[in-house]
Amino acid sequence: MSAGYDDSAVARLDYHGSMLTDRVRIEAFMRAIMAAVEPGDVVVDIGTGTGVLALFAAKAGAGTVYAIEQERIIDLARQIVAANGYEDRIVLIPGTSTDIELPELGDVLVTETIGNAALDEGILTWVSDARSRLLKPEATIIPSKVSLMAAALELPRDAAEWQRWARPMHSLDFAPLRRLMVNSLYSDELSPVSVVAEAVEVFTSDFSEQPTDVKALVHTEARRDATVHAIGLWFEAELGPDIRLSNAPPSPVASWNQGVLMLEQPVTVAAGDTVAIEVGVTGNGRSWSWRVGDGPRQSTPLESGGAV
Repeated sequence: MSAGYDDSAVARLDYHGSMLTDRVRIEAFMRAIMAAVEPGDVVVDIGTGTGVLALFAAKAGAGTVYAIEQERIIDLARQIVAANGYEDRIVLIPGTSTDIELPELGDVLVTETIGNAALDEGILTWVSDARSRLLKPEATIIPSKVSLMAAALELPRDAAEWQRWARPMHSLDFAPLRRLMVNSLYSDELSPVSVVAEAVEVFTSDFSEQPTDVKALVHTEARRDATVHAIGLWFEAELGPDIRLSNAPPSPVASWNQGVLMLEQPVTVAAGDTVAIEVGVTGNGRSWSWRVGDGPRQSTPLESGGAV
């Protein structure tokens, strides 16, 4: 690798480029912003990225847009805002929204911090803090509602791939690697064929309350005889009246996959069986716990002890 090559910059451009070219994602947010923003409004954009949603707000007539971004992509956003001639109305602010004070309260909040597993990018925390400190009481929030959905999955290839780490390799024990992998949230492009039972709603937030640790036990019915290897997670979001977005498989939203929580012990089900799914997540979206049926309760490694 040559000196000065920044592969993290390439990764950022690839990530944000995939979102910009995702017409379903971008156009849904654009329609919601154009419908919500009134001339002269103060708009707060949390996680602005390349600044595309801030630019839509400015085009809709916002008087000032406070575009907040904690990653280095903000440097590129400044160039894009300047290239489009909106430096006078879009104020780019580096940092985390929970650490920032604004000179005025917002009429509209827009944030695209919806993860593959709905809550894994911390949207509950960002919106709750903004509502209490950065917005007017009657402010419009985009998205207005986000639901976490869960489904039982049959993933024999993934299970076989991860199981191999339980066996010695090169005369060495790599079992700790498997334990970490099986107790992690990861993303994948799921096929509807892998879904063993209908997805069920675990949690829905309209951002009217303070975020708390979410934990729910839901039930669904097995469509067929199968072995459940994992829980699939995705979102259903309401961006505005008659404007909805979901990454449920097969997802029309190309830049989102779905979340996957693997099971330590697969569960066998027969067609018509009731399947119990338990999912928990901390308010900041960083730590998860889960189980299916009477299987062991699993959890992701936590930043500070204890499970959800």
